[in-house]
Amino acid sequence: MKFLIYPSISDNELAQLQSVAGDATLVNAADEATARTHIVDADGLYGRLTPDLLARAQKLRWVQAPVAGVERYLFPELAASDVTVTNMAGIYSDQIADHAIMFLLMFARGMNIYFRRQLAHHWQGGVPLIHVADQTLGVIGLGGIGNEVARRGHALGMRVLAVDAKPRSKPDYVAELWSIDRLDDLLAQADFVVVCVPHTPETEKLLTLPRLQRMKPTAYLINISRGIVVDLADLTTALQTGIIAGAALDVYEIEPLPADHPLWAMENVLLTPHMASNLDSPHIPARRFGVVRDNLRRFVNGEPLQNIIDKSRWF
Repeated sequence: MKFLIYPSISDNELAQLQSVAGDATLVNAADEATARTHIVDADGLYGRLTPDLLARAQKLRWVQAPVAGVERYLFPELAASDVTVTNMAGIYSDQIADHAIMFLLMFARGMNIYFRRQLAHHWQGGVPLIHVADQTLGVIGLGGIGNEVARRGHALGMRVLAVDAKPRSKPDYVAELWSIDRLDDLLAQADFVVVCVPHTPETEKLLTLPRLQRMKPTAYLINISRGIVVDLADLTTALQTGIIAGAALDVYEIEPLPADHPLWAMENVLLTPHMASNLDSPHIPARRFGVVRDNLRRFVNGEPLQNIIDKSRWF
């Protein structure tokens, strides 16, 4: 059995993989020429896979993607192949959930207004506050990130509703878990809506103006998943016309957000530059490598792999 790593990893990481690889041969390819040579008879691969490499592969059965969202990793030939693809789902869940709850608490405590007054050196109180425990949290997508958002919302005393494309057993911290076809019901009831779905063919433009109009005029939208899920122009209209009370975004349909976009100047909007996953976190590299190491151990021992994606649905 051969396992190809491309691009190459450190000697320390390679040694860790070797400790679980048994008799498998590990090839740590530093360049594409080496990868092209060894992909021919490789059984598994971690890292970058191109259409050219896949076309040369004769034995490839498994690919470990280095990312959680695979919408840009997959290509038609890979999606149509028999190769199993696993991703990095779960390694960012807690810190992205923290980011979403930060947005929620900032709106609840008026920080979107107070911060602007701080920059203006303006001492003034009187911002209406929201008692979080009285609110309903709506979570769109109850995967790894969505579960962590729901858990944190429940800990704050919120009533938590969730919809999911593949609803499983309902956690105790979720009051209602529905299939995605009840999204409109969730939007109508939630005071804070947090978007946690991946980018899939089904979630592109999931939230357009008609959907936003289902929300309460006092409700806030928080998107920390993928920008393409929310129609940017429609969201801007909803904010400008008072259809919803506010929005917090870490991801955008257009990135970077143009400097002249009206969202920058809106007092009811909070923006961060696609950094909720915080790649500089000291925990992320270890978590990512832990997924690779565990799945390689499973692969060489014939055990079920973790984080297998449905290539037709991108998650």
